Amino acid sequence: GHGEFPRLILASGDLEEAFYDTVRVFNYAERYQTPVIHLIDKALANSDVTLPPYDVNKVKIERGALLKGTLQTPEGGEFHRFKPTPTGVSPRPVLGTKGGVYWNTGDEHDELGHITEDPTNRNAMMQKRMSKLELADREIPLKERVNFFGPKDAPITLVSWGSTKGAILDAMEWLKEDGIIVNFLQIRLIHPFPTECVNQVLSKAMKIVDVEMNYSGQLGGLIRERTCIPIEQYIVKYNGRPMSSEEVYEAVKLVSEGNAPKKVVLTRGA
Repeated sequence: GHGEFPRLILASGDLEEAFYDTVRVFNYAERYQTPVIHLIDKALANSDVTLPPYDVNKVKIERGALLKGTLQTPEGGEFHRFKPTPTGVSPRPVLGTKGGVYWNTGDEHDELGHITEDPTNRNAMMQKRMSKLELADREIPLKERVNFFGPKDAPITLVSWGSTKGAILDAMEWLKEDGIIVNFLQIRLIHPFPTECVNQVLSKAMKIVDVEMNYSGQLGGLIRERTCIPIEQYIVKYNGRPMSSEEVYEAVKLVSEGNAPKKVVLTRGA
């Protein structure tokens, strides 16, 4: 294959997030000139909800580093589209810009876009591409990477991503009525992973519960890989039905009472 490549992965937790995140991922793609995956599951895609009108004033289109006007190209007329820069992002011309013609290929290439297998060039281009991911990791604000709900000193910390958000927030309110205090770390930017923030939150947590709609608790494995923090308790569902608020409430209550197995499998809707 082509080896490693930079990409961003943003997971929306509800339909309101999904609307604004759609704009956000296009902005990321243009700003960092790299693939961006907007991670939305079927539960969100098939949902019907009533929401306040979207605030279009919050929507801002970002085109990234653009070159405008006629470009002065070196003798021979070829534009150095992939010229190295301190950030790894090379300014790009708008299609049709005079002097902005360049080669574009799926194989390794030089500054002009011409295919090459030169190992020195390969190292330089790999470093250039991956530095864009490092730039995104530095620039993207924390509020676009994670959400945190509930009191910081809660005895139980739920961690999850995606469409489980609504069920978890509902369950937290019901648990509170029962005197069970819970907080919730929603991870939105899956890659580059918000390691520092996740480590700060989970290293202080008394009991961590990973809530996911997959068999193996994939986010839990990623958290352990990135932070070395083990997650000992899982609540999962994988029967193809959405996770309900009632299920999460019952499962977390079971965990709080100390009567839950290491992996609680939810099956409602089967």
